Amino acid sequence: MITGYNTDVRHGNRIFHVQTEDKGVANPRIETLIYVGGEILDSYRASYEDLLAAAPLAESAVQGRMDEQHRAIIRDIKNGKYDLTPPDLMEQQAFNDRPLDQAILEFLQQEGDVDTLELVLDQPLKPAFGGLFRVQVRARLCQSQNPVPGAEVTVKLVSSLKKATGLLSGRTGADGQFYGEVQLPPSQPGQCAVVVSCASDHGFDEMKAVVVAV
Repeated sequence: MITGYNTDVRHGNRIFHVQTEDKGVANPRIETLIYVGGEILDSYRASYEDLLAAAPLAESAVQGRMDEQHRAIIRDIKNGKYDLTPPDLMEQQAFNDRPLDQAILEFLQQEGDVDTLELVLDQPLKPAFGGLFRVQVRARLCQSQNPVPGAEVTVKLVSSLKKATGLLSGRTGADGQFYGEVQLPPSQPGQCAVVVSCASDHGFDEMKAVVVAV
């Protein structure tokens, strides 16, 4: 394991503490944590498993990647990447574009006055960076429990730092079921979540799961 880096970066009226360390050959990753006021603001992990193929492992190569990653994060801070990081940013990206008619339908559904669409999980959502993400959901009416065929299903990756990315799309079958799978990208800065949404003439519903590191 190689000695890491610790740097305090003053930007605007905040001091960012950037910490980069090698997790060791048993877990060949370089991890950078960004702290503000003693709390983690962001994290970034990059694998150097490819360097293990060239035995013996050259520590200078790992050190070089650590230095590059540490400098890149500091550069991002100085360029203003974290100037606006409200805790509810991801929530806004995931939910703030919902049309008024959908909001009204959801309100009526909560009041029990209309039989609107709802999503049901057939298996838990377990998204992980770099892993195969499987989606198996059913669209049904919340009161009668009847399936909703032909409902439009979309799966997006939302981030606290990047624009949402489309992962999957399709429609439910005659039984209201939808199944799909997609490879998620490697670890990246910011908090990320997968949002599964479903829409039809019967309404709109969605589910969200935070993407974890493996």
